[in-house]
Amino acid sequence: MIDSHLHLDDPKLRDNADKIIADCKQGNIEFVINNSCDFASMTAGVALADKYDCVFATIGIHPHDSKNFDETFVQAMRRYAPHPKVVAVGEIGLDYYYDLSDRQTQRDVFAQQIEIADQLGLPLTLHIRDAYKDAWDILRAQKRHLNNGVLWHCYSGSAEFARQMAKEGHYFAFGGAITFKNAHKEDVLQAITIERVLSETDSPYMAPEPKRGSINTPLNIPLIVEKIANIYGISVEKAEEQIRQNTLNYFVKIRQYLDKKADMG
Repeated sequence: MIDSHLHLDDPKLRDNADKIIADCKQGNIEFVINNSCDFASMTAGVALADKYDCVFATIGIHPHDSKNFDETFVQAMRRYAPHPKVVAVGEIGLDYYYDLSDRQTQRDVFAQQIEIADQLGLPLTLHIRDAYKDAWDILRAQKRHLNNGVLWHCYSGSAEFARQMAKEGHYFAFGGAITFKNAHKEDVLQAITIERVLSETDSPYMAPEPKRGSINTPLNIPLIVEKIANIYGISVEKAEEQIRQNTLNYFVKIRQYLDKKADMG
């Protein structure tokens, strides 16, 4: 199984990273993707990818930290991008729930990072909260730069919007929230095919039921895959296989890395 979005560098996890990775190997978690939020987490993510074979990383700045986006950050993105285990630009986007950076800055930085991702040949991992219309407006305006894929992390929009984005070829990642009692995400997943679905935990946040309220880890991925399988009415094994294929289709550099590793024996 695969955790396509977590924060292993987070203070709640980083001191136990060795144990978490060891547990992943025992728990059928094939690999995880550490997502960048700011300069420190981007740097830490690449270091984690260097240290652990099953960890990949993204580069980019979270909408909360958009106010800190500058040329120094851009140069760091460009420096890390060629790394064979840097697989996407993310998590980037808009967050109008907390507004920790002003909205115009968020929009400007989101648009800039879309262009940078295109220049780097990397797909996008989006963080969008309470801002779906503005996000879609920016994506349409930047359509010429959407050449490597769009993934909606922790998707919380409507079923109709998901259906529309799926027609554009976008992917969607679901985590612990789909297991919550009042989540009602069945209509959203059924609006898209399972071929567009990825699994994630967003660790250490958003632990699934029945572990809600605890520190989340990638070891909870089986609970999420089981829920996805139940919604689509398929076996866990089939869901696991399809989600793995989806992940490798989306994150091309992971497939390349694994193929090279296999060739080397």
